Amino acid sequence: MLSSLPPSEWTPDAAAHLLNRAAFGGSPDEIHALYAKGHRAAVQNLLQGGEEEDLFPAPEFGPMTSLGKMRDKSMRPEDRAALKKEANRQARKHLEEARMWWIHRMASTPFPAREKCVLFWHGHWATSIQKVRDPFLLLQQNQTLRANALGPFDLFTKGMSKDPAMIRYLDLNNSSAGKPNENFAREIMELFTLGEGQYSERDIQEVARAFTGYRINPKTGAFVFSSKNHDSGTKDIFGKTGAFDGDQTVDLIVSKPQCAEFLTAKIWNFYAGENPSRDLNQVLASEYRASNLKTGDFLERIFLSREFYASKYRRRQIKGPVQWLIQTCKVLERPMPDPNMINSTLQQLGQVLFAPPNVKGWDGGRAWISSSTLLLRYNLAGALVRGGSSAPDIEKILPRGTPHDKACELLSARFFQAPMSPTLRTKTMDFLKANGESPSVRRDLVHLLLSTPEFQLT
Repeated sequence: MLSSLPPSEWTPDAAAHLLNRAAFGGSPDEIHALYAKGHRAAVQNLLQGGEEEDLFPAPEFGPMTSLGKMRDKSMRPEDRAALKKEANRQARKHLEEARMWWIHRMASTPFPAREKCVLFWHGHWATSIQKVRDPFLLLQQNQTLRANALGPFDLFTKGMSKDPAMIRYLDLNNSSAGKPNENFAREIMELFTLGEGQYSERDIQEVARAFTGYRINPKTGAFVFSSKNHDSGTKDIFGKTGAFDGDQTVDLIVSKPQCAEFLTAKIWNFYAGENPSRDLNQVLASEYRASNLKTGDFLERIFLSREFYASKYRRRQIKGPVQWLIQTCKVLERPMPDPNMINSTLQQLGQVLFAPPNVKGWDGGRAWISSSTLLLRYNLAGALVRGGSSAPDIEKILPRGTPHDKACELLSARFFQAPMSPTLRTKTMDFLKANGESPSVRRDLVHLLLSTPEFQLT
């Protein structure tokens, strides 16, 4: 069992750690407000997931029906080319609308832990526009992720097996009785539920048969089941025999002990910042099973545990590009930048929403940082600090006339949630002594702090 964090260890620093990892960070006032709630109430407040569609109405566009029209062999080549050009233009426009809608939702939602979990599942159930080619299907999938992010994993998996974007991405729409496609069958076990080595080639073949007949309505983008294309015969999966369909097969997969162990290792790595030891993962898997694989309940147990707040996990995780962008804006207390800068930032830093690099998702961790992306972060930080009409209020961040010792404390609490290292503190003091405290100098100092290795960690 995980041990509970003693009340004496619930500190503002612990509250900052929780807000950074369970969500997307926050300003000093937001950290203090979370701390003031008390540990249990803070965790429960973050994980509550009320309705907020009125706050973030989804973009209104439909499926790309023009894709089907382009298959008309009677169409003149020039008409097909014109239709394709217009379809591509609409797809780009709708994709940007979906991306901006989601990133602003992550940055502004009153339920940030749910959105952080949606981001985790987006990397887990990795599905890309490069093959799906229809922003509507990906927007629809995003809503499916949100509806299931904190719920039972078995229902989540059943929902994702019927998700039209996933069906298209892993070729399930071409799988029929007599000719089952094994792509989805392999990935649902290897990447989504069990991990390598937990199934046989025979299991893949039989699971593929169980998921035959899954289709997409091209006019509505909805899931449909084609009974005439489904293999209703007897199957042998994990040594069990029956006329299993897709949902029954999910039950067989999720009930295997390895499922909980596979998922808890990924979840812990995402939130704590490193893979758990074998012993710790056994404890985590036991906790996940005890919650009936309900992810929200499991995350509550993690965020209330003493293990999650261990010093070896604090300020050790490299911020992913989405986390870096949102958290930087939050600590600066400035609005998100314009769509062009958001797109450019995530593209250059390597985390484009709705376009993970492959079915395995993003590697994360040290893969986020290279000499080029680190320099980009420093340059982008400068743009966010200066930011024209959207520039942060430098008087709020570092009021004029603040003694240098106090300035170091204020800046440390805001940007690092921990004391500066002696070296960085000396550099900060020397900078202030040498350059004065005009608004431009204080902005330069903030930019310098955002351009330190320490700020890339959360």
